[in-house]
Amino acid sequence: MKLKKWLYSSFLALAATFMFAHSASAASGAYGSSAVAPTIYTKNYWYNVAYPVVGNPPSNATLTVVNYTWSYSYPRPAGLQVFLCNNNATLCADVTNFGTGSVNFSGYGVPANQSLRLYSRVSGTGTMAPLYGGTTTVTVNYVY
Repeated sequence: MKLKKWLYSSFLALAATFMFAHSASAASGAYGSSAVAPTIYTKNYWYNVAYPVVGNPPSNATLTVVNYTWSYSYPRPAGLQVFLCNNNATLCADVTNFGTGSVNFSGYGVPANQSLRLYSRVSGTGTMAPLYGGTTTVTVNYVY
């Protein structure tokens, strides 16, 4: 009988622990957004486009992993730079070398209810033909 009572109380303790741990875990969400990368006409000038926020992420939600794609017409000139940034460009990831990938914004407190921005430019001297931007996308994951 003591063993049965012990097993029952152990089961209740384990169940309570699981329920507490489950309720303490963060909720998560995601949305996808797209924009057209800006056409670059002039060297050494930053161009940018905002990805619209889709849906209504909670005001306390922060970004985790953001998957992205970007494209520009070929041939791409030497000096092309592409960055994925938070809305006010205080936190940016250099994504120049990878047209598709992911950026981990976890731990930086980037609000999920604010737009991300794609910044691009061609550095260097001289003139250039316009570099036309293609469709760019982000899949924004967040926790709250």
